[in-house]
Amino acid sequence: MSRTEFTLSYGTQKRTFSIDSGLLRGPQLNPRPFPRGSVSALEAIRNSLEHPVGRPRLRDMVAGKIVGLCISDEFRAGLQAQIAEAMMLEIDAGKPAQLRVFIATGTHDPAVYCKNLAPLVEKIGERLSCPLRVIRHDCDRSRFVDVGTTPLGTLVRVEADWMETEVRVHGHEAKHHYMAGYSMIDKHIVPGVASRLTVEQNHKRSLSPNSAAGRNPWVADPARQDNPFSIDGRDARALTERFLLLPDGTLAEQHVDTFALDMISEKEDVFWVLSGDPTLICREVPAKADEVALYTVEPARYVVISPGGPPASTALYGVQNCFDMALLGAIEKGGEALVVAPCDGRPDLPDGVRGIAPDAKSTELFWANLVRLRDTPLDECFQYISDHFELYMWKTYRVLRNFKQDRLRIYLHTQLPDDLVRQGGFLPAPDIDAWVREREARGDGAFRVIDGGNKLCVVSGRTP
Repeated sequence: MSRTEFTLSYGTQKRTFSIDSGLLRGPQLNPRPFPRGSVSALEAIRNSLEHPVGRPRLRDMVAGKIVGLCISDEFRAGLQAQIAEAMMLEIDAGKPAQLRVFIATGTHDPAVYCKNLAPLVEKIGERLSCPLRVIRHDCDRSRFVDVGTTPLGTLVRVEADWMETEVRVHGHEAKHHYMAGYSMIDKHIVPGVASRLTVEQNHKRSLSPNSAAGRNPWVADPARQDNPFSIDGRDARALTERFLLLPDGTLAEQHVDTFALDMISEKEDVFWVLSGDPTLICREVPAKADEVALYTVEPARYVVISPGGPPASTALYGVQNCFDMALLGAIEKGGEALVVAPCDGRPDLPDGVRGIAPDAKSTELFWANLVRLRDTPLDECFQYISDHFELYMWKTYRVLRNFKQDRLRIYLHTQLPDDLVRQGGFLPAPDIDAWVREREARGDGAFRVIDGGNKLCVVSGRTP
């Protein structure tokens, strides 16, 4: 019997194991390697800004105006520093009256997720000739204005400072997303610079089974456009772009100029970057993301999966993304998965939080509800979560759906205590090879192995 050896990410380390070659359902799935760029990431961004699509050059749009530049926070892996530098200098060249850089934290703690980026933006600002303000978005404490409601009924309450800007610019990195289908500039508004109430109303739409990886209204295929979560986010951004907040505090319905840059990168290698008309950019994102990370596969009974390295591997809250992104498309109903991730957490977090979620509040809402609802019928789980919805509870429901609707048994190879793992309905698996061999001996199904599951979109279909 020949065996195939595999190596998966385990935080900053690796885990190696083998599987009977005759029981494999295809090769290991990994994020596809990016071609090495001929220029640096910063140069690639600058080159794109020099040749926008559907818009004048950004520097030619901003003279004498208050300009808002929105960038992602430090929770999002990416090249925020290079995006900020290139776009800030491009805007400054056009001599705006003021530049406001918004760090779109959504509901993340700005003290944590702006800690390094905000000083970096301020340092870049020392090279500018125009006045600069750096706004660290705080969903509870920022100054907000109510813009209206989306067709789905979400109150759009966003940063007043953003609504005062006369040119609104986005610098973003695109990827697949487990709820929005694809992460694109729509998410800069909701949740990016929105109030907690707005984010909660929008995120409640993630309870829909259509709010899933690979589905988004910007996708060209009509069969994949229905996603209430991202439709609501698209409509929220469109609504904000119809209004300008005047100095007297009133909202005037008038044209606001917009510009976007979106890109796909890995470390310093830029696979794709495009700037200009936000609508044209958003239409390009899904196809480009699919080129990098979409796999169509035949499902297997057994799946061994790693979300990838940190930050994806540091807490079960983040690891869960790979259940939606990659696991569900790769596993049969009633199958078994082994998730390989240390869940070692940030060292500043206390026991009971570290390795479970980013903070005590998300642990309470995600994990405590999972433990409490573990043995409750799924329809009752849905009703309770729908009636008492708060942020982070969508993850609770998604895990419960894995257990009860998809009938999955999910084992964890982590640093979490075994009794804690069991409390959430998971099962501990301290020895990967032993777990594999036990299932090989059953002879009742094939295996598939996935690394970087938080960066992939795996859908069920024919074997590639």
